Amino acid sequence: MSEYPVSPRRPPRKKLKMPLFGGMGGSSNQGPSTDWGVKNFSTIIFVVGCLGLLAQIFLPDLWAEKMYDTQNEISDISIDGALRKKYTDASDPKEIHYILIVREKNGARKKFDFFRVKPNFFDQVAVPQRLFKSSGSLDVRVTRFTKPDTTLKIEFLED
Repeated sequence: MSEYPVSPRRPPRKKLKMPLFGGMGGSSNQGPSTDWGVKNFSTIIFVVGCLGLLAQIFLPDLWAEKMYDTQNEISDISIDGALRKKYTDASDPKEIHYILIVREKNGARKKFDFFRVKPNFFDQVAVPQRLFKSSGSLDVRVTRFTKPDTTLKIEFLED
């Protein structure tokens, strides 16, 4: 044997536990459990995270407003409401989008993108005015408060 005294080996320490995640893959359960369903916490976090990711992917498409931008859509739709917003999206200088948001009499909102329309129509309407357009026609009657009613024609650019 050795001439130096050897201290007796002590038993191994207990595994450390994180408060919400349990034993983190520890070996065996030593005694009665008092974790109150904490082992399922990481599963719950994973499920909630997946639901949040799916909501971010699919809900914006479901909640998005319909954008009327093609010649067929604009000519087929009827408008009877007040102009609420008017703005341009010039994030790409080659493609300037002229956007109008009209609130119908029944409360529905319609969003128009006049990307392929000559900007004359967009320049001649303002926010508090009322717009009337029948389906199948490109003539829009604009009711102004200080001037007599005007009929404007929507003219599309050639492709």
